[in-house]
Order: sequence, then C-alpha cells, then structure tokens
Amino acid sequence: MTHYSAILIDDEIHCNESLELLLAECFPQVVVAAKFSTPGEALSWLKNNRPDLVFLDIEMPGMNGFELLGRLGPSLRFDVIFVTAYDQYAIKAFQYSAINYLLKPVDQQELRTTLLRWSERTEKVLSTKQLDLMYELLKQSAREKKRIALPTHDGLEFIEIQQIIRCESDSNYTRIHSFNGERHLICRTLKEVEKVLGESGFLRVHHSHLVNPSYVQKLIRTDGGSIVMVDDTEIPFSKGKKDRMYELISRAEKI
Repeated sequence: MTHYSAILIDDEIHCNESLELLLAECFPQVVVAAKFSTPGEALSWLKNNRPDLVFLDIEMPGMNGFELLGRLGPSLRFDVIFVTAYDQYAIKAFQYSAINYLLKPVDQQELRTTLLRWSERTEKVLSTKQLDLMYELLKQSAREKKRIALPTHDGLEFIEIQQIIRCESDSNYTRIHSFNGERHLICRTLKEVEKVLGESGFLRVHHSHLVNPSYVQKLIRTDGGSIVMVDDTEIPFSKGKKDRMYELISRAEKI
C-alpha cells in the first residue's frame, strides 16, 4: 500500500485535531507529518520540506491560504486540498479549476471520496494553471465563466466551456465531447459536471446525457422525442425534460 505524507494548516487547532482523527479512520494511507496553527510556521516548514499533500484553510489571521501559496513561488511541489467554510463563488472557482476542497465541518465520506480520487491521479501537484484559473474566477465572482479545468487521470485539460458539445455518463466518470473533435474522460460523475455547467446553460436531457443547447442540430418529435447534436449523436429525452428542451428550441428563429 502506497503511503503519502500530509500537513494540516488551520488556525483553529481543534480543526487540525479532528481532521487528523478522520484521516486515521477513513484513509490511513495519508500520514500526517506536521500540523500548524499559524501560516508563518507552515511557510517556513514548506520551504525546507516536501509533503505530498497540504490540507489548507483559507481564512487565517495574518496570511490567508492563497497568500501562503503565493509566497512559495510559482512552482509548487505538492498538491492542496482546501478545507474551508468559504462562500459559493469560491466553491464554484474550485470546481471550475478542478482544485480539491472540503467544506467545514469535514464529512468523513466526502474526505474519503476526495482522497480516493486524488490517489488515483498520476499527477499529484497543484499546477500554476489551476491556480491562475482559480484566481481569475474569484475575480470574476458571479460573472460568466469561460474556461474550465477537466481533471483527467494523467493531469488536467483546460478548455473553453462553449467548445463543449455534450457530456456523457460513463459510470463514475464522464466523457466530454468538444466541437474540435477532442474527447476527454474525467473522474467526475455527470451529476457533479451538471452542477458546474448547469449555470452556463447546459441541460440534462437524459440521465446519461448533459448537452449544450447551442449545438442541437435537430429536434425529433416521434418515438418519445429526441435531439441530434452537431456531432450526429442522437439523444433521447427523459420524462420531464421534453418540455424544457422544446422551450429552449422554440427560442430559435423559425422560417
């Protein structure tokens, strides 16, 4: 069994203590090497040591979690899971940039699921591109988001949201089909993808399909109804989704 070293950084000591207990119970492969209640001490330690994973609180006195990462320079040598009670816009920024996060109070099953996914990844270092995208999204706040990071087994793919034609469920994974013909298999369920892309207008027309209405090529009303996407894929409607799709299609100019 592969073991990973981790450090915990949170100004609330009891949060570090409870997280350490949860790790020992649900994911003993992650071994806590150190715990810090002040970001300054953690920064000094990180300059001389290299853990595999850092559990990092965001709001801390003197230096928040983002500032701590900034002081370590552009090339981080570890991955990060933010542990936070942050607002909805920050959560969306984490989701779009594929940065791992846990909400306080930390749920044991959420912790285990997050770590299982993390352990399956080939690349286990937080990338500069991820951080840049996250900072960009935090600045945008509630404004329209244009890019998304797709977490693949061997790293990340950064693509324009409007390049995505459709998303297809594949068990606990999702296949992303892009307009340029590229396909990406990501380790996220379709339900999780829907939470992110739903606010960009994507519609779940079937339990296995999430589509970008901009790429619907044809509407078929026979046999229960279906749509044909620009990549010639025909997708049937689920019950309850037909009216919503007809509503979207009806906005198009007719001749």
